[in-house]
Amino acid sequence: MVLASLLYGALFGCTADPSPVIRLINQDNVEKTGAIVYLDKNDIGLTQGNLRITSNNYEIPAQQIDTDGDGDWDQVLLLSDFEPKEVKALEIAADKVDNQINAERSTHISFSVKAQDRFAGSKITEIVRKREATQRISDPFFQLEGPGIENDKVAFRTFFDPRNGKDIYGKTTDQMILDRAGIGSSWHQLSDWGMDILRVGQSLGAGGLGVIEDGTLYRLGDADEITYQELYSGDLESSHRLEFKGWDAGSRKIDGSERLTLTKGKYYYRNDIGISDTTLTLAVGIPSFKSDSVTFRKHNDLFSCISTYENQADGTDSKLGLAILFSTDQYVNHGSTDTTGAVSDTHYVALKGKPETRIYFFACWELSDVYFSKRSNFEKYLQDEADKLSNAIQIIKK
Repeated sequence: MVLASLLYGALFGCTADPSPVIRLINQDNVEKTGAIVYLDKNDIGLTQGNLRITSNNYEIPAQQIDTDGDGDWDQVLLLSDFEPKEVKALEIAADKVDNQINAERSTHISFSVKAQDRFAGSKITEIVRKREATQRISDPFFQLEGPGIENDKVAFRTFFDPRNGKDIYGKTTDQMILDRAGIGSSWHQLSDWGMDILRVGQSLGAGGLGVIEDGTLYRLGDADEITYQELYSGDLESSHRLEFKGWDAGSRKIDGSERLTLTKGKYYYRNDIGISDTTLTLAVGIPSFKSDSVTFRKHNDLFSCISTYENQADGTDSKLGLAILFSTDQYVNHGSTDTTGAVSDTHYVALKGKPETRIYFFACWELSDVYFSKRSNFEKYLQDEADKLSNAIQIIKK
């Protein structure tokens, strides 16, 4: 349910009703490139039409998004660069006529039934599956084995079956490729777009979830009922949600949810995780097949991470940095599982249970960007993004 594209109405002299001016303030004495800002509908004061947002007569890329899947937009996403201490005064108007042109898409969701030697078929935007609905890995029911989400930098897929794991497609192009990945060729071989670069096996996968009970790590995998819903897929950001009823959580059953969001220009997805039983200890994982050790680092008062950096891009001899960024105040400990057991070959971080937990999973491949061919650059990227997230652009309404 895409509610808007990049807005360029001002270029065509459209008629618009203005809203009160909103100021965006970079409070830090450092430049912020690709800063993400969310404006709530109530902050804007406009509820109808295609919004046009300008600052000093320069149009700012924006996307109206539906965060709860009810069909109406709730927020406006802005992506903009800020000089140190810069203040941007926004003028927001609702176009009375549709004078938009579409920019090239930079995020995308792909979910469909498996294709046969052609591009993926009809898109799935909502579907329910029941317990034990498995797929043959050699011939899965769903293309990509579940929903895939991508931006101009990286792509991820979620297995829509009892594994509930996550995989990484490393990209060597900024084009949207998931609708053709693995059709007519193997995604395990380097192609013109990139390849599958993660071995998942019995691990939790790329930010896959579990719970820790009596010292044992259990997968948050199957459930009595799982509902998938595409929330929005737009030029700047895409998001989808999984809701679980009767989710297996060790010796218990809980209800829960995952909402994956991927924004243009970022080498990570955001996952907003909901669990009904907050006495549980949540675990988030990274496969450990090619990394013997995992690094813990506190970035600032708000964020810490666990990370690995090795020649661990599966099927290649190339560097891949993987990390889980999380709220420092939720940290319990971190550890690794062995090569046996129901959840094996996994580095994980244990987090205090909360009704909603937000984590960020990073996948930084040197064939996507040579910048990541050095560990120090990967670590700097983690620190920079942690600092951006902890020092958000201030929003001031007049």
